[in-house]
Amino acid sequence: MPANEARRALSDTAARQLASTTKTAPQLTAITPRWLVQLLSWVPLASGTYRVNKAKSDQEIDVACGARDERKVPESFVDYEEKPREYTLSAISTIVDVHTRVSDLYSHPHDQIREQLRLTVEKVKERQEHELVNNPDYGLLHNVA
Repeated sequence: MPANEARRALSDTAARQLASTTKTAPQLTAITPRWLVQLLSWVPLASGTYRVNKAKSDQEIDVACGARDERKVPESFVDYEEKPREYTLSAISTIVDVHTRVSDLYSHPHDQIREQLRLTVEKVKERQEHELVNNPDYGLLHNVA
């Protein structure tokens, strides 16, 4: 607007200062789709260690099939590796700090504590997937032939 013209109405910029805006929930740009975790079969680890118990591969196991006479049935057993591979998982930790002033004053329309926790959990899941692929002790890239 030229400087010599008088304003006859409130401008959009000024009116916006009193308006409620529609806001999205906070978003992290680093969040990726969680396809890997969904494809793996999960086993609960009460101790945080996963042991792969294998039979000794060079062992011969004798079996008999269709014996109708009194001949001797072969005896056998499967021996296990004495020192199997163990995977000890890593813990992923963080601290979420939200001041009560922030949660009290700025939790509408989105609850600040809930959003902080949601985004932190998403980041923990991102790190979990990263570790499943890249961890030097148990990551998929370091444990394939």
